Amino acid sequence: MKLLNKITLWFIGVVFLVTPISMYIGLRNIKKAMDQAEINRMIRANDRAASQIQTGDTTNHFTQGRPIQITPFEGPLPEDKVCIEETFKYNEENGNKECLIRVTSYYEIAGYNYQVSSFDYVTKSGEILAGMLHSIFWKMLLIIISLLLCARILSRYIFTPLRHTMKAIKNFNLKGKTTLELRETNTTEFKELNLFLKKMTDKAIEDYASVKEFSENASHELQTPLAILRSKMELLTETRIDESQARLIEEMYKAIDKLSRINRSLLFLTKLENHEFETSQLLDFRNSAREVLGMYEERTSLKKLKITTRLDEKILLKIHPVLAEILLSNLFSNAIRHNYEEGNIEMLLTPDHLVMRNTGTPPKIPTEELFMRFKKGDQCNSGIGLGLSIVKQICQLHSFTVTYSYNEGWHALVIHFNNKAGSKASDIEMRNIKDPVPA
Repeated sequence: MKLLNKITLWFIGVVFLVTPISMYIGLRNIKKAMDQAEINRMIRANDRAASQIQTGDTTNHFTQGRPIQITPFEGPLPEDKVCIEETFKYNEENGNKECLIRVTSYYEIAGYNYQVSSFDYVTKSGEILAGMLHSIFWKMLLIIISLLLCARILSRYIFTPLRHTMKAIKNFNLKGKTTLELRETNTTEFKELNLFLKKMTDKAIEDYASVKEFSENASHELQTPLAILRSKMELLTETRIDESQARLIEEMYKAIDKLSRINRSLLFLTKLENHEFETSQLLDFRNSAREVLGMYEERTSLKKLKITTRLDEKILLKIHPVLAEILLSNLFSNAIRHNYEEGNIEMLLTPDHLVMRNTGTPPKIPTEELFMRFKKGDQCNSGIGLGLSIVKQICQLHSFTVTYSYNEGWHALVIHFNNKAGSKASDIEMRNIKDPVPA
């Protein structure tokens, strides 16, 4: 929901909340004012009748159209010279039960006590409320229409700089190396927001360029000495060496190769974090899986692994072909490396998920830690501990969810393409996967 619509709904909610309270207060005040006005009128009528008695004039039985009663009063006068009584009584004139107010005043005139009483019917609270409801309905309707119109005007004029800023942020791209252009505004809050965003994006562009330059330079500077070391080692192998020297040279080769792979992997992770593999094209993930299976056919044959696959057709994903190949290669390489001789590898690919299972020894650390950099289930193997980190980074880049579990001698890695986390391989139906199917 848009911000302006939320503000409008809040205002309407406040109006609906305050209106009944204000109606109740208004009803009581109106009723009290009307009753008091009628009481004051009848008190004045009683005083006028008493003055007529005092001057010897003939008193009327009606004052201002309402009846008045004058009777002698026996005994001492009460302390309250004016008594007010309010009751509901049947009105014979209109046939309704109405509110009756009776005002009785006591006077001492020429040594005699008199009781002067007048009464009148006043409007009931229900009748006042009925009239108020009618006016309140039109009042609230007018307020709501006014709020909606004001909201549209605010959205069109006042919030225009904010919409322009949001559009500029949405279209901002670090790789474009273009600064964020924001529209000038005279609203203080929008000015502060634009100033903060300008500083932040300029700093982000500068940091992005620095990190990219550093990673490229570091990769180049590391590859050069590694290439020199490798060539020197090759020259050394051409000389006369004994068996112990050959073993040392072999270990040095492995160490140089591992260092080179670490360098390439870290550089690749940096490129992933910088979103340098964006694409808008859909890729048939099944074809990529078949290509990777073909690439590792020789390695699986050397280790005598049994490969069982089930690959559904037309698995279209928005992923860069290079990332798809690296993702599948890391998974398959991991399944081969951490497997037994004559072990098993199972792959299930559906429109919702990819499941890679392989036999192997249990990991020596919690499975959730295997996605961290330089974390390995077996510190003695030849891996560099970055394969699953790259897998997780690729999944996060494409809003996939990846989980890793080990159960009853099987490693299971599940990638959910629809971002539904929480399922393990044991929760997913592995139908027909027990029978080998050509990849």
